[in-house]
Amino acid sequence: MKILHLGANGAVGQLALEELLRTNHDVSALVRNAPTLQIKHPRLNVVQGEPTNAADVEELLPGQDAVLSTLGVRKNKRTTVRTDVARNLVAGMKRHGVRKLVWLDGAGVGSSKVFVERSSFFFGRIIMPLLLNHMYADAAVADSLIEKSGCDWVIVRPMSFTNNPKTGKVTVITDMSHPVRLRLRIARADVAAFLVDQLFKDDYVGEMPIIFT
Repeated sequence: MKILHLGANGAVGQLALEELLRTNHDVSALVRNAPTLQIKHPRLNVVQGEPTNAADVEELLPGQDAVLSTLGVRKNKRTTVRTDVARNLVAGMKRHGVRKLVWLDGAGVGSSKVFVERSSFFFGRIIMPLLLNHMYADAAVADSLIEKSGCDWVIVRPMSFTNNPKTGKVTVITDMSHPVRLRLRIARADVAAFLVDQLFKDDYVGEMPIIFT
């Protein structure tokens, strides 16, 4: 398959990119600073550009089978980065007939906020409002745009990241009607593997699964 990857330079993004190339897919990676992406491969096309720039995204969408976004925001400040990227992306995908979108998000964003608050006092009542509030506000708007896009989307919401080795054992929560005991951590390698799996499976299309290990 041909995959457009946004955010390939990030910690999760690099792991996802390696997995895609290992499994023989052709990847176009749109990154802000191309020389900093150390991964080289015959099936990897690295393009320097801004994912918030509609023209940069539009140029790479023709001929793609799916899109993976592992974009993140490093600082908790007021921003519209995810919103701008989501708006550009879903508009371009519609124009070019690209159906599948897998989008990296965070547990506690948007529709999962109340569930996480009820399931984890520390993460939901302390970490989210104090350290993630601005990032999550932007992410919630982006999620809403994707949800209404008509694409075959999956919005993946992991708990806090670690650099631990991949376990291959991911707990997935889609029913948020009742609180559960959430474990706060998940290895970036497990998140990357789960994201890549969703590009080729339809298990969670139209859903926003929370994942942890």
